[in-house]
Amino acid sequence: MNNKENYRAIDRFHVPEWLIDQIQVVNFNLVDHLKWMLKNDGRFNEVFNVERKEIEQLQLNQSSLRSLLRAPFLMVEPTLQSVEDWRCFVDNTATTVAVDELRRKTPPLDSLLAYAVNQQNVVFVSLMTQVLNISVMSAPLLGISTELAKYLISVPTHKLNLAVTRMKELPLFRWRFDSPTFWYEFTASTLTDELVAHQIMLTSPSRVGNLPYAAQWGELRLGRLKNEAFATAMMAYGLRASTASNLFNLNQHQMRTRYHQIHGKSSPCGNTATSLSWFVETPIHRLHATVYAWLYRSATAMDANPAEALLATNDVYDRLFGGNRLIMPDRGWNLIRSMAADARLTVAPCRGCGTHYVVSNNDAKIEMHNRFHCPACMQQLGARKRAARRTNADA
Repeated sequence: MNNKENYRAIDRFHVPEWLIDQIQVVNFNLVDHLKWMLKNDGRFNEVFNVERKEIEQLQLNQSSLRSLLRAPFLMVEPTLQSVEDWRCFVDNTATTVAVDELRRKTPPLDSLLAYAVNQQNVVFVSLMTQVLNISVMSAPLLGISTELAKYLISVPTHKLNLAVTRMKELPLFRWRFDSPTFWYEFTASTLTDELVAHQIMLTSPSRVGNLPYAAQWGELRLGRLKNEAFATAMMAYGLRASTASNLFNLNQHQMRTRYHQIHGKSSPCGNTATSLSWFVETPIHRLHATVYAWLYRSATAMDANPAEALLATNDVYDRLFGGNRLIMPDRGWNLIRSMAADARLTVAPCRGCGTHYVVSNNDAKIEMHNRFHCPACMQQLGARKRAARRTNADA
C-alpha cells in the first residue's frame, strides 16, 4: 500500500485494494458461469438477461473489457431485487411473485447444472456480504437498492447462508448491463470510462433524484481525532489544506504540513472553484457531476454523515475513472454544498433512458426538464469526445 493509500484507508469509507481484486475475480468467475450455463441451455437467456453471443463478446474485445473491469462494480446484479423477495427465504415464508416468476423462467437442471448454480450462488452471496460489511457504498457497487442493502446488512450471516440453501437451485444473479447501447459501444471499442459510469447509473435501482440528501456540515460533532483522520484522508484525495482546515476546524499550518507529507509538495493556493456553470458546461462535465452527486447521495442514504459521505464519494469516484478525475475534492464539495443550499443545479430524468442527470436551473442557463436528453443518449460520451477532452487538458 503506498503512502496515499495509507492515509485514505478509513474503515467503511475506503474500498481496499484486496476487495477490488476480489470483485474482479468474482466478475470473471460469474461471467464464465453465465456463459457456460447459456452454452448448456439457451433458455437461460431469459433468466440472465443476456444472449450467449453477447457474453462471448467480453473475451473478444480486450480494450473494452479493461475499461469495464477498472470500475470496482459487479458486472452482475441480483435476480431478486426487493426486500420481500429475500425475506421470504430468510424467514421461510410464502414466496413472492418475483420468486415464482424466476422459478418459472429457470429451465430444468440436471445434477451438474444444479451443483454449479448452487456453488456460484454461494460465491455471489459471499461477495455481497463482504461488500455490505466493508463499504458504505455497497448499494451502487452491487447494483442493489439502499433498502435491500440495509436489510441484508441487518440479517445475521448464518441466517443469510440458510436462506441461500432454501433457494434451491434458483439463479441468484444475472448480467447487469443489458441495454443495446452497451453492447454497441463494447463491440465497437468505444466504451469509455464515462460510458461505463452511465451504464452503472442506468442499471442501478437508485436514481440520484430519488435519494435522500443532506450536507449540513456545521452540525457535525466528530471529535478532534476523527476530524484529523478525515481531513488527512480528504487531502490524500487532493483536497486543499485550507479547505480541510475550514471544513474540519483544524489549524491551517498543521494541515499544510500534513498535505506536504502526503504529496511531497505544497498545497495549492489561490481561489477555489466556485462556478456552478462548469458542471453543465460540457457533456463530460455533466456526467462527472452527476456521478459525484449520485455517489454522495448513495452514501447518505446508507446513513453516512456529510463528512463520511464525501470521503466515500471521492474514493469510489477516483477508482471509477482510474484516477483520471475531473472533479477535485474542492470542486466536488462546492457541488454538494450548492445543490443542498438552493436549486441553481437540480436533477432531471433523461427522456430517452430515464437516467437522472444534473441540470442547470439558474439565470445564466435554464434547461427544460421535459425536453432533457442525457449525454449518453445524445452520443456525446464516446472515445472521440474523450480524446478531445484530453487534448484540451494538455493545451
